[in-house]
Amino acid sequence: MGFEIFDADQHYYEAEDCFTRFASLRMRSEKFIRWVTEADGKRRRLFVGGRDANVIGNPTFDPCAQPGVYHETLKLIETGQDRSAAAYGQLEPIRPAYRDRQVRLGVMDEQGVDRTLLFPTLGVTMEGFMKDDVGLLYDAFEAFNRWLDEDWGFDFKGRIYAAPYLIMLDRDRLIAELERVLEAGAKLITIRPGPAYGRSPADPYFDPFWARVEEAGVLVTYHAYEGPSEQVDAFYNLWAAPPHPRGPEHRLLAHVMASVDSAAMDTLTALVLHNLFGRFPRLKVATIEMGCGWVPYLMKRLDHAGGLVNRKITSFGGTLDGKPSEIFKRHVWVAPFPEEDVVGLARTIGADHVLMGSDWPHAEAIPRPREYVECLDGLEDGEKQAIMRDNIAGLIAA
Repeated sequence: MGFEIFDADQHYYEAEDCFTRFASLRMRSEKFIRWVTEADGKRRRLFVGGRDANVIGNPTFDPCAQPGVYHETLKLIETGQDRSAAAYGQLEPIRPAYRDRQVRLGVMDEQGVDRTLLFPTLGVTMEGFMKDDVGLLYDAFEAFNRWLDEDWGFDFKGRIYAAPYLIMLDRDRLIAELERVLEAGAKLITIRPGPAYGRSPADPYFDPFWARVEEAGVLVTYHAYEGPSEQVDAFYNLWAAPPHPRGPEHRLLAHVMASVDSAAMDTLTALVLHNLFGRFPRLKVATIEMGCGWVPYLMKRLDHAGGLVNRKITSFGGTLDGKPSEIFKRHVWVAPFPEEDVVGLARTIGADHVLMGSDWPHAEAIPRPREYVECLDGLEDGEKQAIMRDNIAGLIAA
């Protein structure tokens, strides 16, 4: 049986002017985001203020890895097998489909992908480099979202839905940018997982924002994030503080302790236990490219903590309406990695809350998105179709 595909996780490779094309007057005057070419003329580096935004080795993306070249290695890691295969292989010139939406539609046709959500590559690494100046932080991501709308569109021909990136720090500017992207046709938003600059994302301070999100019916996504963050800073303060060197041993621990698993669990714990869904019962949240191995443990942890919280009066909206794990299952959808136990996740939270995401065209992607169905063996055809298309289609507002 052939299954229709709505891919919940594809990416673009940003144009070099994604943050500067619509730069504010202050951004331009201070040269806040700028490219620097090294003396040999061979490498270009991206700077934010005085900092080298060096999370991505080559932020020009030309050349770049082939789609899915690292996927087999990830499968070996997941199953504990030998992973001696070449990792990223031979780099190639950037393909037009990574930056041209019309070309991308043709590739989607070849892939058998009817519709897709589209997420940043460079953009999800940048927030932490800008956090010291709130005004410039918001200017930069407003500029980014304007570029995104122009190059890709928030709803391009009812097939490509690019996710504008929002910052949970200054409530007024957050709401203003939400209103602007909604007016431009956004069907979803994406927010960095983790704490909201010293607040819980479910702090009532943000309630006017969440009220507008609920009213608009847009999907809230939390996507894997790399780069500076409060969680990474906390790790180094607690585990690798000066004068100790930040060597590979510390980076190894940081990869686990400040990982996407931790960010996903912390964020969803806050949303559930701080009763966000009790105050806004129509909110829809999805985790993208953050795996699923953490889900069973989190549900157990939520129920244990919820049993304690429900005996107390909380400051964030009273007691919880039911078991925290059931609240999670009503409001959260999860896009697991294809090398994980996707069938087990479906049995845990229900196949109707699992999303197919290929991560194409990243090196870690499943090379041919339609092959994702192979990791659904053991499910009924109706469950497979729900995961491959129907679940995410139902979450995207018409």
